[in-house]
Amino acid sequence: MIQLKNVSFLYNHQTRMALQNINLTIPQGEVIVLCGKSSCGKTTLTKLLNGLIPHYIDGQLKEAIFLDNQDLQFLKIYEIAKLTGLSFKILKRNFITVTQIVSLFLQSKTLGYQIEEILSRKAKIVEQFGLYPLLQKNLFHLSGGEKQRIACASVAIHEPPVIILDEPSANLDQEATAQLSEMIVRWKAQGKTIIISEHRLHYLKMLADRFVLLEEGTIKYIFSQQEMLNMSNEALYQLGLRAIHLEELMPQQTCPLKTNSHFKVDALMYTHHDFQLCIEKLDLPFPAIFAITGHNGAGKSTFAKSLTGINKKASPTLHINNVSFKKKQCLKISSIVMQDVHHQLFTESVLTEILLSMPKPNKDRALELLSLLDAIQFKNAHPMSLSGGEKQRIAILSAIAADTQLVIMDEPTSGLDYHHMKQVAYCVNMLRNQHKQVFIITHDPELISLCCDGTFELAQGTIKNIMIFNK
Repeated sequence: MIQLKNVSFLYNHQTRMALQNINLTIPQGEVIVLCGKSSCGKTTLTKLLNGLIPHYIDGQLKEAIFLDNQDLQFLKIYEIAKLTGLSFKILKRNFITVTQIVSLFLQSKTLGYQIEEILSRKAKIVEQFGLYPLLQKNLFHLSGGEKQRIACASVAIHEPPVIILDEPSANLDQEATAQLSEMIVRWKAQGKTIIISEHRLHYLKMLADRFVLLEEGTIKYIFSQQEMLNMSNEALYQLGLRAIHLEELMPQQTCPLKTNSHFKVDALMYTHHDFQLCIEKLDLPFPAIFAITGHNGAGKSTFAKSLTGINKKASPTLHINNVSFKKKQCLKISSIVMQDVHHQLFTESVLTEILLSMPKPNKDRALELLSLLDAIQFKNAHPMSLSGGEKQRIAILSAIAADTQLVIMDEPTSGLDYHHMKQVAYCVNMLRNQHKQVFIITHDPELISLCCDGTFELAQGTIKNIMIFNK
C-alpha cells in the first residue's frame, strides 16, 4: 500500500508549489492514472514515489510518503529501487544497444542477481514486449516509439512490486500501445501496483481502477473507471482531459479536395539501415494538411528528414504549384519540428529563439506567436529550463515563425494536454490558410480529427492507403 499524507513539494528556485496537500491512498494491485493539464504536478508525483525527490532532486518536501509502512525519505535509493520502477518520458541516450538497456537493472550489483537470473529475465521480457527484432541494434537507429517500448521493458525486467510509467504511450503506434495494455493487464494479474501519468487516456479506460485529476499541484477529483466511461468527450474536454471515445472522432468518408494546385514529390530514395525509403511519386492537393501514419520504425521520421533535405544521401525533388525545388532549395523552403526538440533549441531565451527563426526578426510578431500557445510568460526563460511539453510548443512556434512553404511536425502533441493539443491544431489550420503545405507524423487521432485533410500510411519505406477526408 502507498500512502501520501498532506504531501507538499516546492522545487528550489521556484515560487509556485509543485504539489500542495496531497492525500492519496493506493492499495496494492490497483491501477491508478494521474491525469490533468501540463504542469499540474503529475511528473513531480511520480518522482516522489520513485525516490528521485528528495534523494536527487532538490526542493522543500513536507510530510511523508509511505510504501508498505516505510517512509521513502528514510530509505536508501537502492532500497527504493527494489520496490519501484520508473519509466521516464524521455529515454536517456547513454546506451549503445537494446540488450544493454533491458539488462540495466539486473546488472546492478546492489540488486544482487546472478548471471543465470539476468539471462532468464531478459529472455522473458524480450518476448513479452516483442523486442526480438530490436536486439543488438544501435539505439540511435531506433524510432521514438521503439525507444519507448525499451524504456517500459527496462522498468519491468527487475519485477518491482510498484511500477510507475510517465506518459508511456508517447510516440507509440496502435500495435505497440496494445502491447503496453496487455503488459499492464499482466502486471495487474501479478498483484503489482501500477501508477501511470498520462495525457492519452483512451487505452486506459478499461484498465485503470481510478483516475486522479490534478490541477495546479492539488487533487481536484478522483473518478472511478465507471465514472470516466460515463463521461462524454465534451465533458472530459471541460476538465482539460483528452477524449476516451475515439470512435466518435474520425471522419468516415473521403472525397477529393477542391483545388487546382498540387504538391508533388519525384522519386525520393534513401537507404536507412534496415530498410530503403522508396517514394516513386507522391501527388497531393496543395495547400493541405496530411497526417503521416504507420507502425513504429516504418520510416516516417526518415521520410520527413529526406523530404526536407536534412538527410545528406537523399536527393528530393519537390514541385509546388508547378515550381520545382531541388535538395538545397528544399532546405530553404522547409521547416521541421523533430521528435526530440532538444536538438532544435539554441539560444538563451524563448523570445530570442522565435526571433532567430524569422526571415526578418519582428519582436511584435514573435510575441503574437508566443501568445498562440500560452508561451508568452516564458519569453525571457532559457528554453532548456522548460518542461518537455513547453519545449515542444516553442519548437512548433519556431517552425511557424520561419514562414516556409513546407512544414513538417514529428509527433507534435506527444507531451501535450487537450488544451495545448487543440491550440497546436489551431496553429496548423492557420498554416493552411497561409498557403503552406503541412505534414504531421502522428499516432494521435484527436489531432488528426481537428486539423487534417487526409492521411497516408508509410509501411517498410513505401506509401500506402492515401485517404482524403470529407469534412
